Amino acid sequence: MSFSSTPLRATDAMPELVRRVALILAALAGLVAARFLRRPHLAGLIVPLWHRLQRVAPRLGRVMARPAVMRARPVRVATAMATRPAGVRLPNGRGWLVRELGYEAVAFRSQLEALLNEPAMRAALAASPAAGRVLRPVFRMLGLADLTVTKDAGAALGGARPEGSAAPDRDRNAGDAVASGAGVGGKTALA
Repeated sequence: MSFSSTPLRATDAMPELVRRVALILAALAGLVAARFLRRPHLAGLIVPLWHRLQRVAPRLGRVMARPAVMRARPVRVATAMATRPAGVRLPNGRGWLVRELGYEAVAFRSQLEALLNEPAMRAALAASPAAGRVLRPVFRMLGLADLTVTKDAGAALGGARPEGSAAPDRDRNAGDAVASGAGVGGKTALA
């Protein structure tokens, strides 16, 4: 019996990649719940952050399953924002979750970064550019560089920059400072 090997397409690996992203973000959401309960000033962020992290993987799966077709963006109506109830706003600074959680968040950041640097994930993201928009808020929370995906197989992704352009020192050294115990404002990451 002979088997012929057919080349895998980017869409073949998408369910497994989405599942792995979901596992990383679910574990991160659990860490958020456990650590933020100990800090009264952050306890109000647990539920909104949990929901945001848990919505990313299903949205990523839907976006990656859609064919990459150029669509016109819907027109936003100004009154839609006025009718939305005011809720808790999450901090929007780059890397704020790493500053609050320290080395444990850096571990999840590294896992996500390693997954995003795999060739199958790069090909899947190149096939579906809207996936980068879904992942961007998580990148911002964890202090990852923005996702840059091109149609080339050698696409620049995350921290990888085109030759000749240097990455900012704050992005490169943020994880090292947290991992070494140096926190924000002179506090240690273990506080």
